Formats: sequence, C-alpha cells, structure tokens
Amino acid sequence: MNSVRLTSAAIALLFSVAAPAQDPLEAIATPSQRAIAKAADLSGSFTFRMCVKMSSAPATLPVLAANKAWEDGKVRDYTTNNAYGLGRESGKLAGFALSVLPDGAWTWNAGDGRRRVDHRPEAKDQGIADGQWHEVGFAIDRQRGVAHLYHDGRRVAIHDLQGVGSLASQQALLQLGSSKHDVSISAVRFDAHALSPAAIRTAFVARFGQARAPAVLPQWHGRPLRVLAWNIWHGGRRKGRDVGVQRVVDVIQECNADIVLMQETYGSGPRISARLGYEYFLRSSNLSVMSRYPITDTHRLASGFRFGGVTIELRPGTTVQAYSLWINHLPSVQNQLAAGATGEDLGAADAKTRGKEIDIILKQLLPHLAETPDVPVLVGGDFNSGSHLDWTEVAAQQANHGGRVVEWPVSRSMANANFVDAFRTAHPDPVQSPGLTWSPEFRDGHQDRIDYVYARGNNWRVLDSRVLSQHPDGWPSDHAATFASMELVEPAHVDRKTIRVMSYNIHYGVGMDQKLDLARIAQVIRDHAPDLVGLQEIGNDAMAQELGRLTGMSVVFGPSKGERTGYGDAILSKHPFEFVGNHAIPSASSSRYQAMAVDVDLSSVLATGSKLRLINTHFDWLKTTGSKEARLASVSLIDKAFCNRVHMPMILTGDLNALPDSEPLRRLLALGWTQGSPPHPLMTIGSPKPNRQIDYVLVKPSGGWKIRRTYVADEPIASDHLPIVMTLEQVQ
Repeated sequence: MNSVRLTSAAIALLFSVAAPAQDPLEAIATPSQRAIAKAADLSGSFTFRMCVKMSSAPATLPVLAANKAWEDGKVRDYTTNNAYGLGRESGKLAGFALSVLPDGAWTWNAGDGRRRVDHRPEAKDQGIADGQWHEVGFAIDRQRGVAHLYHDGRRVAIHDLQGVGSLASQQALLQLGSSKHDVSISAVRFDAHALSPAAIRTAFVARFGQARAPAVLPQWHGRPLRVLAWNIWHGGRRKGRDVGVQRVVDVIQECNADIVLMQETYGSGPRISARLGYEYFLRSSNLSVMSRYPITDTHRLASGFRFGGVTIELRPGTTVQAYSLWINHLPSVQNQLAAGATGEDLGAADAKTRGKEIDIILKQLLPHLAETPDVPVLVGGDFNSGSHLDWTEVAAQQANHGGRVVEWPVSRSMANANFVDAFRTAHPDPVQSPGLTWSPEFRDGHQDRIDYVYARGNNWRVLDSRVLSQHPDGWPSDHAATFASMELVEPAHVDRKTIRVMSYNIHYGVGMDQKLDLARIAQVIRDHAPDLVGLQEIGNDAMAQELGRLTGMSVVFGPSKGERTGYGDAILSKHPFEFVGNHAIPSASSSRYQAMAVDVDLSSVLATGSKLRLINTHFDWLKTTGSKEARLASVSLIDKAFCNRVHMPMILTGDLNALPDSEPLRRLLALGWTQGSPPHPLMTIGSPKPNRQIDYVLVKPSGGWKIRRTYVADEPIASDHLPIVMTLEQVQ
C-alpha cells in the first residue's frame, strides 16, 4: 500500500503542541492523550519520533507513546530458547508502543492484531533513564517491508515486519506518558513517509548539537573482507543469558569479522550488534545480518525463517550483497547411516527436504542477482547438509563418511549457480582439512561440515578460511563458526599473477592486552595470506621458527647481535628462497639493529625464473640527533650491502621509525624506492588508534611492478603496530 504524503498543514494537525524549543526542550503535560489526524496513514509508510527524559526506570514497562492499550497487558518474560526479554502481552494488539525496560533501555513493539515484532536492547547502548533528554523513534517503510529503529539519531536496527499489517488501532488515540512513572516528553512528531537515516541524524544533531552526534560508520579501505557464518544456538544463551551472549561477541571481535551472517539470533541481536557497534538487520527471529559498514538495502526473498539479506555499502560506489541462510535439519544423517543408507540413499533423502528448499531459494535469488550482475554476493549459514566436495572417493574412508561417496544436492546446486565454497577453496583436501562444524557440543554424534560461506561473482579471491570453535571460557554454540578472509578486486584482475607482501612489527608477540600470543600473530598473517612477510621485533630464533610453523611458511631469522638466542627480525616466505645476508646497521641507542635479505624464487606464481630480493630491516627509534643520523646512515648501508649491481626487482619491508616526509624516506625515494600513492593515509603505529606511518613496504625498480593495492590491516590488539600489506603485479 502506498503511504500518504502529508502537507505541512496536515502535519500541524497531528498535535496541538507548539514547535519544540531548542535544548533544553519544553516538556508537554503527561500523561495525556492526543488524537491522531486521519491524514496520518498508519497502514502505510511513516516516521514517528519523540524526545524523552527519565531519571529512573521501573519494572512495569510504562508507556512512553502508544496508540493501543499497552499498559493493560501483563508484563511477561518472553525469554525462551527462541526469544529474549520482557514485554507486555498487549504487544499482540494492533498498534505500536514505545516503552522502557527495567534496566533503562527503550523498547519498541508493533503489531496488527495477528503478528507482533519487538525490539529489546540493553541500556548500556540504548538507555534513556539517565536524566538526559534522548530521542527515540522508528520509520516504517512499507515498500521494503521493514522498520528502521532509531536512538539518539543513530539507526540501531532494521526489523523485517514479517507480515505485520496496519499499525492503526481502534482507539485512534496516542497515549503520551504514564501515570505509573514520571517521564518528561517533548518534540513528538510524525512524518508521512519513511525518513532516511541521514535525515534522522541531521535533525538530531540540529537539535542536540554536534557533541552528541552519533558515530559515523567506517568506510572500507580495501583490506580483505572478513566474513563469519554462525548458528549461535538459541541466541547464544544456552551457556548463560549474558555470559553466553558475551562469548558470541568475543568470538566475533577476536576474528574481527566485518560481516556476520547469523542463524538462531533469537532475541540476542540487539545486544550483540550494539556491543560490536555494527549495523543490524533482523530478517526473522532466526536470521540476521550484522555489518561493520552501512546497510543500504534489504532483500526479503523466500521464507523469512530460511533466507534474507542486505546490500552493504563498503564505500561510495562499492557494494556487496550478503545473505543469511538456514535450511531444514531433517532428515538426520546420523540415523540414516545407522540404518545402513547408501550414498545414493543419503543424496535422495537430502533432495526431498534441503535440496528442495535450496532450489526454491535459488529460484528467487538468481533473477534478483541478475538485476545487479556486477555486485559481489555472499551467502552464508547453516545449510544442515554435507558437501559433495567433502564426501569424495578420496575421503570415503574418513570415519564420519563410512565408505560413502555422496553427491549432496544442496552443495551441488550452489556450485551449479556459480557459488564458490570459501573453505574448500582455501583447503582443497577434505582429508587434511575436514573443516567440521557440527558439532563442538555433541562430539559423540555424527560429525560433518554443514556451515558454509559461499561467494559469487568474479570479484572475489579467497585468501583464507577456517573453522572457529574455541573460547577460553567455553564455546557458546553447538555449531562451529565458518570464517573467510576474502579479497575484493576488480574482475579484470582476478586472474592476474600477483604477490602479496606484508611488513609487521609484532612487539615480540605481546599484544595491547599484554598477552604473549604467537598464535594470534600467526592468525593475523594467515588472514591476509601474504606470499612474503618481513617481521620486526622477534624475541629469538625459536620464536621465529614457531611463527614459521604456525603460518606454514619457511622462515629465516636475522639476529641483531649475531646471537640466535637474542632478539632480531625475520622473513617468512611461501616460496623457495636463498639467504643473502644479515648486516648490522647504525644505532645511537642501546638497542642494536640489522638488515637482512633473501632472494625468492617466484616461478610458481609468476613467470618461470622470476626472482626478487626481499630486504627486511628495523631502524633506530629515538628522536635524538644521533638516531636521526643513524637512520640516514642505515639507508646508505642497505643500498651498498644489498642493492648494488643487483639486476632483479627488490622489495624493502621494515619498521623504519621515520615519517613519510622525513629525510630517510626522501633518500630512499631518491634511490628509486616507492610505495606508490595510496588512496588514504597508511597509519601503522599507535594501536588501537594509529596516528602516523613508520612501517613500510617499498618496491624497486618502480617500473618493474604495478602496485595494485596497499592497506593497513585492522588488527588493533595483536601488537602495538598494525601490519601493512601490498599487492603487486609484476610488469612483463
């Protein structure tokens, strides 16, 4: 149904309240009832906003604003395996209501007399009972079938209306405030269309000032996208209402996922997304998508309980579509195997339920994607089905396969629709890397890989993928999570022959949380899938060797004092190399520094016979005149020791302890080194909020390479430096 657009005169009829004063706001008398003008079409699109101020919150969920008998309903705890939090039974009535939860968070409800939807956040993110004025509200977009919810000018959630019809009620009155609790209310207003997030934000800042402006979501700067697909098991609350949810948040933060494709969200979505600071779309009680970057559109395809997604704007002009999926958990493969089912039996039974459902989803999805053929696509979730890439002849004798080879119809349908399985792309061997996701909780049952991240489009390059199932206090779900690190590139460059180089000062493996964690450092490296890594601040040779083992890369250590038990630097490589040398460089501090070099054979990724020299170093760090002179002298020594009469491309990685406009960098540029012209500042030091660049990847000769991309990895905890990564294409 089309919404009715009101004139300014009609909007003035909605309330006989004068235009709100500037802050401090002028409160209206409460409790009170006001007639809603007939011109306000609550069956169509509209926006409702109000300002509230409360000093405390009671347990009775008092009405802030409602066009139905909200307070006539009993307060009930709706928490079950499939829901969370307090509400009123009157929420099932036709109409909408804004109220306040016992912890001081606002809550929103909308219903049509048959169905209801609720938003129940927590006060630490969306509180209103702290003695300050706050603005809360919602925008109903009937064209998209969603409600956008706002707190203090920030969109805090997008809820699928899930078939909820008109929000008009029989009483046609708006109740403002409650006799059960003292609350100040002001600036109550309707708009006869769904205002945009930008319009809501602008109006809020105009009223409350820039000091209270909501944070702006970040833009993508070209680093690999991190995608997590995870069934969190009854809202993550099976291991505790709050501790389980916090463990879910911990896992997402630890892997630093940009996009989370979640199943069994079940009421925990507002708390999880708020603690992450992410955009949040709830497709159904089951499915949600959370994103570090702005959500600009929603896609309500197939059954809401089974499938739905969003468009995410990574930066202006660059978008991706991301979909969360859950399909039938029956029939039970464990029971079928116990009954002696053959591989053909397993595939045939799967086709009747899960295979049928994936075909219904794809029948709607593929024409939808054809409307935007250049937009990269992600689909992830709990498919409840094995993969034909796992149940192969080679893997038939695995304990969980029992000699069967199965052409699973779900994974085959995804492959036929040109979706790429990220985990199996990163780990082609199902025997060496089974990637089991079911089940870390029920280990005595049938184990299989049933959770996936799929990518579609010729823009993706899978860098790494792994299965997550560990938390120091206990894994909160019965499913492991599937993580994928993926590079988004221009289609024309997907098949180009490139290499990726990283420079990373690892602070001896000690993170900003003061924990020594080499496994975390190694995972950072793996996530970005470099061919070559120059590492600085290595504790000793044993530490270097352990990092080589953890990353699966060859390693050479360069001790600063010539002692392998002392500190120094290291080089990691996926490709064969020959050690060139390790030379001490000048230092004016008590520390000692060196530069090391290897010659790397890149025949396996570039043209046959391709070689380059990788030089890795760490310059003196003090601001004294002596240290400045030492850094300049180090440039000259490296040039003399490693670059004279060398007729191959060269790469220099290192913590140079020098800014881009400093004399050492000018000297390097004069010698033919370059880092290109990155499209944004490369801040590498000052983690977790870096404020300057002192780490570099430089190439020489500049004509021998085309720099495809340079970025600083968002890894704020693992070290006090952030790694810098460059993708290079060799010019023939």
